[in-house]
Amino acid sequence: MRRWLLRSIAPALLALAACDGGTDVPEPAGGDYTAVLQSPNGAEAAAQLELSGAGIEDVQSSTAFLSSSPMSGGRRVVLVRPQAGTLEFRVRMAEGQAPPDVRVVEVAAPDDALRASLSGYRVTFTRVAGP
Repeated sequence: MRRWLLRSIAPALLALAACDGGTDVPEPAGGDYTAVLQSPNGAEAAAQLELSGAGIEDVQSSTAFLSSSPMSGGRRVVLVRPQAGTLEFRVRMAEGQAPPDVRVVEVAAPDDALRASLSGYRVTFTRVAGP
């Protein structure tokens, strides 16, 4: 009797343990996001990026000079640091819009030479806590 009970309950327990609960409610899209260029080479001097997607309302940086101009389907962004370091900026997205897709176009090393390869570069977004 005991073996039968274990054989019938064990698969149900395993299936239940595999469930993640599904109770996490996703954050609503939109609002402010901090964007950081992840570099396989460490500190960088400058970067040109293309942000694509609907709902990009504003782009700004307090740690680097930032120039932003509209392009078809998004914005072109150029970041230049006075001294090499982490390239980061803030993006404000319209309500209901997720962070934009990003294409890294060019990156300049601390000696201002363009990187020969863009392999390993990516931009990550972190939602900024609301007021």
